[in-house]
Amino acid sequence: MRHGRAVVVGGGIGGLTAVAALRAVGWDAVVVEQARELGQVGAGIQVASNASRVLARLGMGDALAAPAVEPTGIDVRSARTGRLL
Repeated sequence: MRHGRAVVVGGGIGGLTAVAALRAVGWDAVVVEQARELGQVGAGIQVASNASRVLARLGMGDALAAPAVEPTGIDVRSARTGRLL
């Protein structure tokens, strides 16, 4: 059953996830993106556990897990001085 139509502007992780979620519940959703093609543009992203669960429910769990690494630690620093807190 089709629920509605949506246009999502932006083909980043948020836009693509929004379209996948809308389609999963029956919406006719499309992405518009100014880039001619999608590709890697940075060194990587950190996906929080809540976001990982959403992506897994949308059927992307295996694709997400394949290149994933878990951090071994964390440093918290002062925004003003850069000093380790």
